[in-house]
Amino acid sequence: MEAVLGVLSEAHALIISNEPKGLGWLLGLLMGVFYLTVAIIAWGLVKAILQRDIWAFIRPIEMITRTAGMVSACIVPILAVLIVYEVISRYAFLAPTYWAFEISYMLMGTTLMLAIGFCSQLRRHIRVDFLYDNVSEKKRAMIDLSGYIIFLLPMLIWCSWGLFVYFLEAYKVNELSGESAWNPIIWPFKFMFAFGFYLFTIQTVAEVCKNVLV
Repeated sequence: MEAVLGVLSEAHALIISNEPKGLGWLLGLLMGVFYLTVAIIAWGLVKAILQRDIWAFIRPIEMITRTAGMVSACIVPILAVLIVYEVISRYAFLAPTYWAFEISYMLMGTTLMLAIGFCSQLRRHIRVDFLYDNVSEKKRAMIDLSGYIIFLLPMLIWCSWGLFVYFLEAYKVNELSGESAWNPIIWPFKFMFAFGFYLFTIQTVAEVCKNVLV
């Protein structure tokens, strides 16, 4: 916990100092989105305790991951338009853009990261079900619960934390992509990886709660 608070304090200091290159506002915006989701989940937890209804905790989490999934879906047509524009510009007018490649992989990566939690909510992730489908609902819940608690949750927490530290280090040096003549800052894209795994983590917590109720 001390390490978490230390890293978050460092992020707050960077926002206040507006370093590097006056981009503290963007870091503040990204962190604000994260804190908003934490506040919504915390309020749901308080309601769940007061009302003795675990669904008061589950519903806010699923609302967050569903909203992220909807944002992800909205990015897809934008990505399609940009790719079509690049193809026409390159082959019809012999004037390829210098930003299309990086915009494309950043938008695609963002789409995947924002949707990963919602995909879990819909139970659309790949699973080995040749035995799973032949057991009772109670036993399925026990299998899921064991997998979530023993394997998935520890891995997701570790990945979420590691990716956030990775993102913050990229922010501190104002890391650039180095992949094209455009050479944009890369740390907002790295934030999406950390945020995506965070969404997957909280949705997994919701899935644990739902399996306990079975």
